[in-house]
Amino acid sequence: MNWPDRHPRLIVLKGNHEVMMLAACLGQAKHQWWMQNGGAQTLASYGLDPANPADLRRLPTAHLQFIAQLPRIHVDQQRIFVHAGVDPDQPLEAQSERTLLWKRYQPQFEQGHGQRHVVHGHDANPSGPLLTAGRTNLDCMAWKTGRLAIGIFDDARPGGPREILEIETSR
Repeated sequence: MNWPDRHPRLIVLKGNHEVMMLAACLGQAKHQWWMQNGGAQTLASYGLDPANPADLRRLPTAHLQFIAQLPRIHVDQQRIFVHAGVDPDQPLEAQSERTLLWKRYQPQFEQGHGQRHVVHGHDANPSGPLLTAGRTNLDCMAWKTGRLAIGIFDDARPGGPREILEIETSR
């Protein structure tokens, strides 16, 4: 939220867990649904009680507003960055929120979107990251494996990452 201007530009995308959080906090979804999908850990990180639905009202309003305004997709000349995926048969402006936040690709699917490479997560794979001709899935189940994959992309070069950095914690 307070990324300094002197650092490189940071684009934060909205994912399905942010949508679950907002829905629970706004009373549009059951508290327990979010708690079972990372909400308990999130509330605990704020020093709040995951078992107490009333604690949702204690989350900072500025944090909820920040999450609410996050974009679901970022497109540059070479790539599409998205939480979950895109439908290659639909124009980008016609992509549904469900696709952008919840899509899971078929295991052998390698296509991007037109000439652009798709960079995503959400489709967790402990042996990832998974790189194909048309897409890169960076989700290595970090919450479970302790492995976080970071793609380094060259704006002048189309396609997948020029390098993958992996950070591993002891679990």
